Parts: sequence; C-alpha cells; structure tokens
Amino acid sequence: MKTYNLFYAVMALLIIGCNKSDDGNDSDQPKNEASDYSILIDSGDMLSGKLLTANASEFEINTGVSVFKTVTKPQLTFESAGVLSMYSKNTDCSGNVVVYDFNENTSENYTVFNDMPSCSRRASAILHTDSAIYIAYVDDISEEESNYFVRIVDISTTAPSFVDVEVEQQPFDLAFANNRLFVLTFNEKSSDDFKILAIKADTFDIILSMNLDIGAKRIFSNPDGNIVIAYPNLHGTLNSSTMAVAYTKYGEGTEPNFFQSRFRRFDAAGKMYYDVPSGSHSTYPTVAAIYDFDTNGSVLYAYENFLTETQRNFEYEIKSTTAVAYDEKNNLLLVGYSKSGAGNKGGMLRIKLSAKPELIDNLDLEGAPYAFFIK
Repeated sequence: MKTYNLFYAVMALLIIGCNKSDDGNDSDQPKNEASDYSILIDSGDMLSGKLLTANASEFEINTGVSVFKTVTKPQLTFESAGVLSMYSKNTDCSGNVVVYDFNENTSENYTVFNDMPSCSRRASAILHTDSAIYIAYVDDISEEESNYFVRIVDISTTAPSFVDVEVEQQPFDLAFANNRLFVLTFNEKSSDDFKILAIKADTFDIILSMNLDIGAKRIFSNPDGNIVIAYPNLHGTLNSSTMAVAYTKYGEGTEPNFFQSRFRRFDAAGKMYYDVPSGSHSTYPTVAAIYDFDTNGSVLYAYENFLTETQRNFEYEIKSTTAVAYDEKNNLLLVGYSKSGAGNKGGMLRIKLSAKPELIDNLDLEGAPYAFFIK
C-alpha cells in the first residue's frame, strides 16, 4: 500500500541575521546547568576523543578518561541517543563494529564478518539497537551478478549470533522503529527503481516491500517513531504501524537538504540539528541548520550573521562546518569547524540561541570536530 498525502512547505527557509527571525526555540529564558561534552576530533585519517565540562557561560577541559580511544576513521557510522556504532573493514575478508555508549562511558567490539571465504562483501550501511547490530551488504558473485543481504547480529547474549536476510535490491540505508528494521534499496541496473522494506526484528520476516519515487537518498527515524524518507526536493513520513506515507514538498530554493548530513540530532520538541551545504546563503560551504518538522521551516546559521569578518577570517580561521549539536540544558548550539590554515586544525563555537544569536565562546582544537555527544 502506498498512500500519498502531499503538503507544501510554505516559508521553509530562514537565514539567521535578518532583522526579525525565529531561531527555532520557543524561549529565551536563561539556562545554566552542567553538561558533559564528548568531542570526536578528526585529524585526517584518525579520530580521537576529548572531554569537556560546560555550563551556559563557560567550559573546562575534563581530565577524565574518554571511552573513545584514537582510531582509524571508519567506513560506516550510525548514531542514536548518545550511542555511536562504527564499522571498519579489518581485512578483505573481515570486519568489525565498535559500539560506543557516551552516556555510560562504555564500548564493545563485535566481529560481524569473518565467516565467508569469498571476501566479496561490500558493507553499505549499519545500525544498532540495544539488542542487535544490522549491516546491509552486497556479496559480489561475479562482475555481472550480486546478492544482497542484511546481516542481523544478536548482541543480547554473551555469544553473539547472526542471521542473514536476503533482499532483492542493493540496500544502502537503514532505520529502526516499532520493532521493525526499514531498509532503503535500489536496483543497481536501473536508476528509477527504489524500494523501502520492513523486516520484523523478532521473526526476520519481510512484511513490507514498497516502491518509492526516484531519487530517495536517506531514511531515519524521528522522535514520533516513524520513518523519514529524504529526497532533495521533498521528504516522506512513513507511519511505522500503518505503512502509509505522507509527503511534504519544499518550495524552490527552500530545500533543507538534511539528507546530506552525517548525523542529525533531535531536541525534546522534535526539532532537528544538522550541518548543511549553504548554497548562496553563505560564503562558507557548510553551515549549521535547524529543521522544524511541525512548521516545515529551516533556520540556517550563516557565520557572516553572528561573527565579524575579523573573527571569521583571522581569530578563528573558519573554513567550513564539520559537526553540529545542541546543548539542550543550556540552549546552546555547538558548531564544529575546520580551519583554513595549515594542517587539520579545527575548533568549536558555542552559540546562544535567541532572536539574535550570540557567540558565547570558542575552543581551538588539534583537529576538526567529527561529532559531539552531550549528557
């Protein structure tokens, strides 16, 4: 079943810096609570961790031991509710997933591929829940023939086991809601054949195979427990119970482009924080953004509108945005950026969200922020 309910996003884009604007938050009431930040730092080929303790007005380096050790950058990542999973291919024939829980400061390493002698698998997406790891992959039989699977690794026991669920087309993104795994697929031999599947997490049965419009880019779950299907010029919201889809089409020039972001974070009100290509709205290629699914409105935070030219070009040497998060305790937008100078340096800006955004402070870092985790 494919149900279309089409809504047009009116006034879907707002650039912060206009005389009058809504910053995506309902209150300017001051907040000042202690928060812990875990920052993953990209220094080129490697990722490392740094800990901060912060409130609304200041921060300090936390000398505690981070659960995140220095590692090679992974091939695939997935993040949900402060837990990050990272897939790395160890050899041509093996791969592992490390799950970092930044809420509990723990990590677990799972071998997910070491059972096939052909060494012909290509992992394309991963996802984790409390009890399982899901890996979408392609098994190339020959240059002309491939098989497609989702591997489900049960991590709820001391001896993890797995099941491979075969699918018809190449899987390239995953989402989870209502005890169902949703799989976005496309036909490698036909550019106009996209589908979304639903697999029951307890029985591994495929209970949905729905054709989609051409050009679907990403899927992810929203705070309501439904699935967002992201396209360049619209998005669909698939009800994870009824499987009906409602589509929201953007006005020309107002596309939020959240499908291009590595990570997307939601606050308690359901607003989403992410990094986005700036287009004609900034001289910097990527900026921070907030999208409100209730109003279908985007707010873009162009550096030109809350930093002076001296701050941008000389004091902070901003090149582009690399990570975005929201400190909800203190109503602060965290913006990670790379620097334009020599090396792989970067920094973090903290911006107070109000009708007129206010820079609180900056932290120079030995690399560009890859992700923020806040508790």
